[in-house]
Amino acid sequence: MSSAQVSEEEIRRLILAYQQYQSQAEALVRQINLAQLTSAGLDRAIEAVQAMDKAYEGQNMLVSIGSGSFIHAKLASKAKVVLNVGAGVSIEKTTVEASESLQVQKSEISEGLKKMNDVLSKLDGEIQKIQTILAQYEQQVQAKGGGQVV
Repeated sequence: MSSAQVSEEEIRRLILAYQQYQSQAEALVRQINLAQLTSAGLDRAIEAVQAMDKAYEGQNMLVSIGSGSFIHAKLASKAKVVLNVGAGVSIEKTTVEASESLQVQKSEISEGLKKMNDVLSKLDGEIQKIQTILAQYEQQVQAKGGGQVV
């Protein structure tokens, strides 16, 4: 679509599409950030399960309680790990099962991140196309002695 053929009505439609793409991109960035936080939490959980598997029962350890804070604890048993499976439900698994389950979740999050980044890239491409058309239209209007675009 050349800028010489763009009507004011089409410019209004492009501006509306631009705003919608911007909103979608912002929402997607928020989802990506949440997925990255989840992925980082899964990494920490995987590391903790692997470290626990190497520990011995009765070993003194520091247990993270969040926000960089820890409590002193003794490992009572390393036979089972309690995993949250969603909706407030937790189940016990062996360290091997827990590690595998966490790895599967990590893979699912990674795949979701890839898809979201692909969609974000497409949205950014559309936004850039619209910006180019609007910039050309604005130059055309200014060259004719007009005011600001819409």
